[in-house]
Amino acid sequence: MDTIIKFRFLGDGDCPDWLLAEINTLSRMTSIKIKILGQTVVKYLTEGDLDEEKVRKITQDAKVELNDAKAMVAALELIFTSSARYAVSAADLSSELQQLGLPREHSAAIARLHTDHCPQITATLSSQSLRVSRLSSIEVLSCDNSSPFSTVSLKLKRLDGNVENSVINISKKDVHVLLTELRRAKSLMETL
Repeated sequence: MDTIIKFRFLGDGDCPDWLLAEINTLSRMTSIKIKILGQTVVKYLTEGDLDEEKVRKITQDAKVELNDAKAMVAALELIFTSSARYAVSAADLSSELQQLGLPREHSAAIARLHTDHCPQITATLSSQSLRVSRLSSIEVLSCDNSSPFSTVSLKLKRLDGNVENSVINISKKDVHVLLTELRRAKSLMETL
């Protein structure tokens, strides 16, 4: 029975085969080129701008084909985002990358980039992870209490300016609970 090695930077999961293949490709480059390529990937992750020309130049010098260059960028992107997501220390990241076959100098360069840019990567991931239409106001337009269930018409105004009218059928006793919960949700959303 095979024992599966777990990696903290991958959320205590196994390393995907494609990443192992790219570790081998990354190993063929110098640690300086890994650092420059890593900086380019970090900039892409935090600013959304991948300098493809720079990637091409770095990898051409190392005689890496275009498809391998794209895969190396994807591997570094996974390493940086996953290690930031799981709050892995630089020492653990470096050690685990070495276990996967990346030379010590390469692992150290990636770990330094992780240390320097983890807060920005984490902030970027957080801003992209939960996209909720933020409400600027909730207004009760009408409330019909003529039956055991109330019909409440709400006007929901989002921060982007869009207005949505919603009708909710709810028991009379739950109207106040709904309004309290909507106010609580609004205040929580304002803190995000």
